[in-house]
Amino acid sequence: MQLLLGYAFDRDSDPGSAERGVRRVEEHYEKLWLEPFGRHGVEDGRVGLFLWDTATPRQRWDSWQEEGDLKVATLYLPLGYEGVVGKLPPETAAPPLAKALVDRPWSVMEMTPPFVVASLHRGRGNLRLHTDGAGLGRLFELRFPGGWVWSNRPAALFRFAGLRAEHDRDGWRTFAATGWFLGERTPIAKAYVVPGGTTIRFRTGDLGRDESRVDCLGAWANHGGNPLTADRIAETADALQSQFTSLARMWPGKVVADLSGGRDSRLVLAAALAAGLDLDVQTNGAQAGEADVAEQLVAALPTSIASRMRHAVHRPNVTPESSGPMLGGGEVVPNILAWHRCQEGLRPSTYLPTHAPDGLTPAEHITVGGAAGEIAHGHYYPKAYAQLGRLPWNERLDAFASSLARLVVRKPGVSTEAQATATQNVRRVLEEGFARGVDDARVLDYFYAAERIRRWGTAAERTGTLTPLLTPRFIESAFDLSPEQRRENALHRALTAHLIPEWKDAPYYERPRDLVLPALAPKLGRASDKETISLIMQSSATWSDAFDGIAVEDCWKRLQADSGTQDDERLLQRVCWHAVFEDFLAEVNGESMPPRTRAEIAAPPPARKLAAFRRVAAKALRK
Repeated sequence: MQLLLGYAFDRDSDPGSAERGVRRVEEHYEKLWLEPFGRHGVEDGRVGLFLWDTATPRQRWDSWQEEGDLKVATLYLPLGYEGVVGKLPPETAAPPLAKALVDRPWSVMEMTPPFVVASLHRGRGNLRLHTDGAGLGRLFELRFPGGWVWSNRPAALFRFAGLRAEHDRDGWRTFAATGWFLGERTPIAKAYVVPGGTTIRFRTGDLGRDESRVDCLGAWANHGGNPLTADRIAETADALQSQFTSLARMWPGKVVADLSGGRDSRLVLAAALAAGLDLDVQTNGAQAGEADVAEQLVAALPTSIASRMRHAVHRPNVTPESSGPMLGGGEVVPNILAWHRCQEGLRPSTYLPTHAPDGLTPAEHITVGGAAGEIAHGHYYPKAYAQLGRLPWNERLDAFASSLARLVVRKPGVSTEAQATATQNVRRVLEEGFARGVDDARVLDYFYAAERIRRWGTAAERTGTLTPLLTPRFIESAFDLSPEQRRENALHRALTAHLIPEWKDAPYYERPRDLVLPALAPKLGRASDKETISLIMQSSATWSDAFDGIAVEDCWKRLQADSGTQDDERLLQRVCWHAVFEDFLAEVNGESMPPRTRAEIAAPPPARKLAAFRRVAAKALRK
């Protein structure tokens, strides 16, 4: 686990204010580290840069490196750094990389997300921060009275600034409707996401904060050309393999590759094997027959390649009965709070049925998977995508926005305000894509790349999960596909055959039409702390702006009677996720827990009465 903190004061301040802020940050997080950590830092007048990391790093790329007065902090493993600064040893490559990003900011387009690079040149008062082209590497910003502060952990911003953290209304409205946060919003008000491809500069004695941005996604999406020519396939395949060559240079330990019966993980594994990487292979194919496909792929490999698999396909032991802590009487609310402590509200509520980590730890091994491959196979495409693309330009945006909103914006149980906020955010991203020339069905892929990718928790939280399909060459080739080629998986098939010819004609797994997947039984209604959950459902003060109180109350009754559906379960998971976030904010602010977590507190008026009052009030306003 790494923690980055950079700050800049507008003017000379109390010399001890920065030190006190840093100490407040450390006091909050030192309780969460499960193994010894070290702190690196440098102060230069009104600016400062700090990094906390495990005391015994597992990677060769040191997260804190120095070259004279230049101090550099990096988050994640910057795959592809060699394309910017050459094949320098990873132990000393960070300062040259920081200099290159200052001199050539567009170099971010040559590296694979996620990464964040921050540097401070002592004696010059220059603080600079760079985000990767996709914005997957996390960097958040807070403007506070007297200065700025940046971190990869939103709570750290408020701990340093000494400000009270509060939940972000529009952020949580969007979360209620979509399950994640959109745009620049975060779970905490006034903590904003720094976009991808951004360089932030703060120069003491100059104009203060300055910002520039490289439109990486727009450039990748408008690359142009035929992605399926022999030369393009070879170039893209080489770029995928180079990610693993770079990884081997920076990471000496264990690498685990996922392999399902589908497209994306197969392509990534093919690139890793073709690059000569030794790795373990595990299948996440829990559906009937999917692991069989994975095993057939391994069996088809030549001995020279298969011998590099230290552990062949491992079948996961996943059953509906063993999938979550709430089954069998587990406590829900403490588990949610534990997730928030570790991930600060940034994980989706779909993680509620799984045990949260006990604290913050570095990755024991690297996992590589097929995330981001969706850009190349039309993840959000409706059946009528071709017809929508032929509509007059002025009607096309409306049609794509309506189609996408139907897929990602939930209506049952969600307030009208939340639906409207989420829909507006969806449209805003599509408008951005249209402005960048992506005005056909590819705008749906643009949305996926611009919003869904950068919200992935597992890849963004720490060094440990890599996304090789975010290499710029693959993104360019994916956007150059026609919608029909996406539907045919043309790029995946061509690249996989180029990398592992033995897999050329291997079919992808298709779920049998008559296969009925076992449904997970509702869990919230059977939790051992369901009395506390009942208080949450009745105490709508923190979530009623985002959800429909009447629907929430009815869903809870069904779950308690063991007659609820999975949709009921998902809705109330989001409600609990939102409500318990207030408990986490209380910890960040050094306050006592909210009243609803204490059984002796009287519950506020039921949600049904509150909803009725709001309807009357809204009607009066319309008059």
